[in-house]
Amino acid sequence: MIGVTLSLEQYISCLENCSMRYVEALAMLGLVVDVSIESCSEPRFKKILARLFDGKNVSTACYFEEEVYQSTKIIRVYIDIAERNNALGKLQVAESAGTED
Repeated sequence: MIGVTLSLEQYISCLENCSMRYVEALAMLGLVVDVSIESCSEPRFKKILARLFDGKNVSTACYFEEEVYQSTKIIRVYIDIAERNNALGKLQVAESAGTED
């Protein structure tokens, strides 16, 4: 199969009020380079702020702080793995050019 490299930006479909699972998935793919936690207006609720390899920021909705702390640990593990493998921001998406029958 012949592939055509596409822009990753078209696959980043959420930048604000995203789910924690979505941000964890971005980190798993090596697209997140830094993560932090921000307080929300309600007590004991926080959100995750993630900086992507291209400088864009992604934030989650507000979640109970224990969930946010756990998710942040998971994201940091993925960031560490990507850094050790020199893979931050190097994911390439290839789409099949198709075949003629």
